Amino acid sequence: MSKIWVVIKCEYAQVVKKKSFIISIFLIPALMAAFGILPAMLATKSASSTQFLAVVDQSGAGVGEEFKSALERYKLDDGETPYYEIDDIILITPGDSDAFVSTVDSLTKALNDEEIKYFLIFKPGIEDADSNMALVTNSESFRTVSRFEKIVSHIASTMRLKKSDINLGVDSVLALTRRVDLPRRDAQGESVDFETKYLASMIFISLIMFVIIGYGQVIMRSVIEEKTSRIMEVLVSSITPFQLMLGKVFGLGGATLTQLFIWIFMGAALYFGSGAFAVAIDPGIAKIVFNPVVLTFFCLFLIFGYLMFATLFALLGSIVNSEKEAQNFVMPLTMLLVVPFVIGIAIIQEPNSTMARTLSMIPFFAPTLMMMRVIFVAPSVTEYSFFSGILGEAILSFVLLLVTTFFVIWLSARIFRIGILMYGKRPTLPEIIKWVRY
Repeated sequence: MSKIWVVIKCEYAQVVKKKSFIISIFLIPALMAAFGILPAMLATKSASSTQFLAVVDQSGAGVGEEFKSALERYKLDDGETPYYEIDDIILITPGDSDAFVSTVDSLTKALNDEEIKYFLIFKPGIEDADSNMALVTNSESFRTVSRFEKIVSHIASTMRLKKSDINLGVDSVLALTRRVDLPRRDAQGESVDFETKYLASMIFISLIMFVIIGYGQVIMRSVIEEKTSRIMEVLVSSITPFQLMLGKVFGLGGATLTQLFIWIFMGAALYFGSGAFAVAIDPGIAKIVFNPVVLTFFCLFLIFGYLMFATLFALLGSIVNSEKEAQNFVMPLTMLLVVPFVIGIAIIQEPNSTMARTLSMIPFFAPTLMMMRVIFVAPSVTEYSFFSGILGEAILSFVLLLVTTFFVIWLSARIFRIGILMYGKRPTLPEIIKWVRY
């Protein structure tokens, strides 16, 4: 045991004394938050100056003027400068195709020359078919497209109602048929929006994935380097291969725990000191991030997920002769952790579906998929049971992960003890099976 402790201290010290370790403590959470928050912020970013556009109105019903009037409600951040400004409303009679083609060509040139950012085309019968209108632009602003669609939808609805035989005022009918935004609450009677849950799940499973892959590859490179430089032969003369493997895995595991406790401490300091720092934390975020069940299983799945995958990375390092060779095997291990990003959209929509439950019980998927399910389900649970519900399923998933981790450690140790002393040709699968039986 004392020999394992020496290896653990050595591996731990080599990591935590590096400047890169200190930097990663702050950089990894910042990058995870940036990957989740920054795209949403950029997608909804407001314009800094007025955006110019033109309208080709061939409808003969004054749609262009109505559209211009509706745009006046949108202002820049100063509350006074118009967000949009229509340079020109070009009225063309419905049958004048030559003038229409000439005008569209002219506006297309202005669009390409960046003199205007959009131009809209309204043909006769926009209330009858969407094909009678068009937005021409080289931009893909979600905010602007949504605004334009809302305005044009209102104009088209008004035109349809005026043509109908309803004995009510148009404004009255529009008020009666207005769109409903359905408020949502969870089982606790509170509301945590989907975006908050999705952002939290992406940050948590990204932390798990980056820690496992990052430190796993450090172990793999360390084994390969010591094997190819023949240092491994000196090491195994005073310590067993099993002790050496465990020492490396637990040593870097200690570095992982150090980072984890620092992150928890930083989060707790931010949460409890938010008032003193004048930092407002959204209640929905606090409900997820500081939920005891979420935090507990995040720590458990991170630690034991790391132990299982780090052992596999150590095994991989023992059977190859160079880092280049190892890259052929790294991808399958990495893909096991990337699965949630591929099928995650199905899991988060129905976290209690049969597919979600089944996949989250597979030990190699559990650290990420079960963590995602816990984040989406646990904050809304009113009662917890150790034998049912999300808590019972998470416990079962963790037990399966625990058993698999011990099996992987045993299997890897059988292969590691021979692989670290084998040089030259990479072993075949039958040879590796013989090592396990030997």
